[in-house]
Amino acid sequence: MKKLLLVFVWVLSIPFSFGQNIIGEKVLTIKASTGDYSKPGNFLNLQTLYAPYVDGKVNGIFDGKVLPIGGDMPDYYEKNGMWFMELDIDMILLTDENEKIYCKATGVLNLELDTFKAQKFQTQWRFRTSSEKYSFLNELMGVGFGKFLPEGSKYGLQHDIYKITKS
Repeated sequence: MKKLLLVFVWVLSIPFSFGQNIIGEKVLTIKASTGDYSKPGNFLNLQTLYAPYVDGKVNGIFDGKVLPIGGDMPDYYEKNGMWFMELDIDMILLTDENEKIYCKATGVLNLELDTFKAQKFQTQWRFRTSSEKYSFLNELMGVGFGKFLPEGSKYGLQHDIYKITKS
């Protein structure tokens, strides 16, 4: 009887053991520029930076701009020519409809120092707004994939943010 019960539990768990179907829907693209971040400090055996946001634009579920408020305050360490960074992003967006949306993101950035090429640039996003139109963002947890934009671009980096749901 005990073996039969174990087989029954195992059979019920089969559909869950092969993963779940998920759907990703792009909600926002944020392109931003940062100010001077050349003066690192120390925090618990780690280096820490402050890279203030000075300009940017947003498009997707709304169009708008990145306000020159907030920034990224990553902690990092260097090993074998790589920076391993833990990102801590605070950003305020202003829609073209004059709605403010606060963004908080954390993530990882692994960066080759000699080429400034990102090996990994992933973030998770939360939003807060008092806007009735965009209040659904208060419940959204976004997954972001970042990249550096080519030299000479108006903006230095880009975050593509997705809403992930089960199908």
